[in-house]
Amino acid sequence: MNIDDIVTTEDLRLLADIGFIAGSRGSGDQANAIFAAIRVLRPNQEAGFLGSAMVHILAGDPDAAIKELNGAPATTATKTFLGIALLLNGSTFDGREALNSVIETAPGTAFARLAQNTLR
Repeated sequence: MNIDDIVTTEDLRLLADIGFIAGSRGSGDQANAIFAAIRVLRPNQEAGFLGSAMVHILAGDPDAAIKELNGAPATTATKTFLGIALLLNGSTFDGREALNSVIETAPGTAFARLAQNTLR
């Protein structure tokens, strides 16, 4: 039996939504447990890494977010949040470079708009 038959993509979306809600409400430990499970179930996808990174950013720990994102698949989303985390930890040059890269490689996307707004 394949894991995709047991835990569907829709199930994972629901888990990620629950994790994001938990993280935004200050339940970082619970959110991180959910995102760790997502990483186990889908190790080559960004959701688990992004979720954990966002929890770390919300908790004021950009260094932990950077560590998460450095191990993540390189996607527009992970590059955007890596840029944000780098800015938050004081690595202004690297953060700006990452965000400008998103703006150049993914123009017109929500991530490019987030990157542009972050750089303002």
